[in-house]
Amino acid sequence: MTQTVVALVGISGVGKSTVLRAIAETLVFQHLQASALINDARNALEAGAVGHDDLRQVDIGDNQALLVEGFRAARDVAKGTVILDGHTVIDTPNGLVRIEPSVFGALGIQKFVLVVDDPDAIHRRRAADTTRKRPVQSAAELDKHQNEALLAAYAAARLLGIPLHVFPISDLAGILSVIRNDRD
Repeated sequence: MTQTVVALVGISGVGKSTVLRAIAETLVFQHLQASALINDARNALEAGAVGHDDLRQVDIGDNQALLVEGFRAARDVAKGTVILDGHTVIDTPNGLVRIEPSVFGALGIQKFVLVVDDPDAIHRRRAADTTRKRPVQSAAELDKHQNEALLAAYAAARLLGIPLHVFPISDLAGILSVIRNDRD
């Protein structure tokens, strides 16, 4: 069986988790969430877990090394499809930081699926989500973040020689089609 490793990326609050829940109804895959992998690797090193939303406060380079380690440990090679739920940019206290393409290369990512949405909708979704401690951003700032996420995904895909697919969050059929390898 050939394994497909997909990076499903987008800014925080765009709806990646919602997409993954929806496609799980018709596709069997291993879902690996970047923040959980980082925290699992931190715990294994006895460095101590950091809250999901507080990872942006910790050295991004260290986190990405832990992500690669955690991904390698958690990846089930028997699964046909592995989806990494993550980001191409991280909103840190010092501004946006791009995830280096080499990180995605080390993870064996074969294609990017970037999900986008209207910045006003993302803003409303983030404001309504009281379970998370995201930085407060205006819709205009989220639009800039989403554009930077697109540029970072494009740069990584180009450097790695892999496809980048960009979908509005509402196009579940298109997202599913790319993940299932119906189209590249």
